[in-house]
Amino acid sequence: MTTQEEIIKVRKPRPDHPVIKEIANRFSPRHFLSEEINIDDINSIFEAARFAPSGWNYQPWYFYWSKNGERSFIKMVACLEKYNRYAQSASVLVVGCFIKQFKGKKSYYRHDLGAAVMSLVLQAQHLGYYCRQMGEFDGSKLKELLTFDKEHHPFVIIALGKLGDYIRIDKNLLKREMEQKPRKKDFVKKLD
Repeated sequence: MTTQEEIIKVRKPRPDHPVIKEIANRFSPRHFLSEEINIDDINSIFEAARFAPSGWNYQPWYFYWSKNGERSFIKMVACLEKYNRYAQSASVLVVGCFIKQFKGKKSYYRHDLGAAVMSLVLQAQHLGYYCRQMGEFDGSKLKELLTFDKEHHPFVIIALGKLGDYIRIDKNLLKREMEQKPRKKDFVKKLD
């Protein structure tokens, strides 16, 4: 029987150098509690995304979100690839969209959306929530099922919630959760 503590022990990062606790404790689980998230926490999480850096301060992102059990939540789950359907246990699903043009000018939309998503994730972690970002979903189907502004291009779906009760998790999913995936260490080079 696997517990949350065991999952945290396996999945928690092991930084070689000091980092803020939100980074030191962050990992992307595949199992959540479906309990409702306080609206003040939701607002705080999106506020962090709002203040992410962006090229020329264009902020070329937009977020749509839905609570577990709502029609739009169910539609989002239906657009995920089968192996990502574990997200149906999350409290909230968020669709992160980029905006390619801003005031007629090209933006660094993918980079900027990534910065906004990371700000969102770190704020969620700070408040005791976990997030998992998923890029594998049927974007055309998502646009058909939900109403998006034509300038908003869905790029990522984020599952958000408290860490789940791993006693009730599917065995195959638990196996994936228990896999240790070390971070590469050779990714920085000091130039002369």
